[in-house]
Amino acid sequence: MSMPVRLLIPRRFYIEMVAQARAELPNECCGLLAGRMVANAAQTEKATEWRVLRRYPLINKAASPVEYFADEQSLFHAFRDMHQEDLDLLAVYHSHPTTNPVPSQKDRERNYLGEVVHLIVSLKGEVPEVRGWWLSERDSFEAHWECTEDGIDLNSS
Repeated sequence: MSMPVRLLIPRRFYIEMVAQARAELPNECCGLLAGRMVANAAQTEKATEWRVLRRYPLINKAASPVEYFADEQSLFHAFRDMHQEDLDLLAVYHSHPTTNPVPSQKDRERNYLGEVVHLIVSLKGEVPEVRGWWLSERDSFEAHWECTEDGIDLNSS
């Protein structure tokens, strides 16, 4: 299940995800990250870098501190924009206001969007902690992701 890719997130999107998580306390927040899958020269058949170009904050219709359910209208607008901009869905993110950034059983069961990275923003400690995961119904595997500095031309590849 673990995919050999690196998810590259511009630092400003990381900061915005954490800010959204804090702003929506005590409830969980949710959103999507979209961009392009880029293969490196040595491995052209598979995308090895997933470069995030857009963040789509969504409305948590559940309005709950222990679960999220993305509002259909906000999902529709996000997917329409992705289609118009020719972007791929790369990651889903949500927050855990009081627990560790580890997928819950509910997170695994509600993995409707296929093979995308699931980022969890934990606000349990004084310093937010973000971890990425590949999810299946029964299991989860840590995904590799990193922040990139803003201003890097992610469209060059």
